[in-house]
Amino acid sequence: MVVVGHFSTAFSMKALCALLKGLGQCSEQLGVARFFHEGYSMTLYKSGRIDVHRVESEDAAIRLIDDIMPFIAGALADSS
Repeated sequence: MVVVGHFSTAFSMKALCALLKGLGQCSEQLGVARFFHEGYSMTLYKSGRIDVHRVESEDAAIRLIDDIMPFIAGALADSS
């Protein structure tokens, strides 16, 4: 199952790629990043979209996103 979610702001791909350096794959030009967390594949898009792949349920996906939020929050673009 793939669960798709959206953050209210876009990602700064420069910041996101810097955070994920050595932990996953990231392309500033394409506006997409992919990494694994607890065995699940997560794809983040510049627009703020996040896909959690091979997850059992929406609740599990929400828990995984909550787990990574402190790590990726610095890459969310300032909405002001």
